[in-house]
Amino acid sequence: MNRTYLVAATLLTGCIMPKPQAPTAVATGEQLAVVDDVKVWTTTSKEKVAETEYTDADGHVVGKGAVYQDKTTTHSMKIWYPVQGTQQLRDEDFFKIAGDQNALRQTEDMRANGEKWRTRGMVTMGAGIVGVIAGYLVPWDAAKYLLEIGGTLAVGGGYYATHYGAMQMDPETHAVDRSVAERAAQGYNSQVGRSASLGVSGRF
Repeated sequence: MNRTYLVAATLLTGCIMPKPQAPTAVATGEQLAVVDDVKVWTTTSKEKVAETEYTDADGHVVGKGAVYQDKTTTHSMKIWYPVQGTQQLRDEDFFKIAGDQNALRQTEDMRANGEKWRTRGMVTMGAGIVGVIAGYLVPWDAAKYLLEIGGTLAVGGGYYATHYGAMQMDPETHAVDRSVAERAAQGYNSQVGRSASLGVSGRF
């Protein structure tokens, strides 16, 4: 029964899809910048708060139990993201606009690697699920054991591969350091400023 729950949970969590990508942004002439922010989220877990004893009619302890209650924990993490004017950009669009080809290549390579691992993970999970189901159906004990154990391991490994790939595809995951994005923004802004100055002087 536990394996049945595992398969059902995997079917729900294994098909992790990356966040929909925003439309490709183009240069507008506005300033590029790197914005620092703090991401806050909460998690809920069970926390043991007390123990109880069960006694019989003569007062003898016949069992013990634990009392749990939900505990909510708040987490925070510093993040950064690139913008053009007030519009938040994907790293790919930001470095393309800024003209930083090296950072753009590293970012695109990481996204492509994430897609590869995500696909591998989903295929591995699918094979694992088939193995677990087949284990319930075959009549031979040895084959049943191998299929169920192997399938369960494949499901677990596939899940982690899928999760790893999805993380690399997440817009909040960066292939380069913040300082690289900051330098790219400064270089672009100085070029835009010079172009604007030349344009203004050329009209007189």
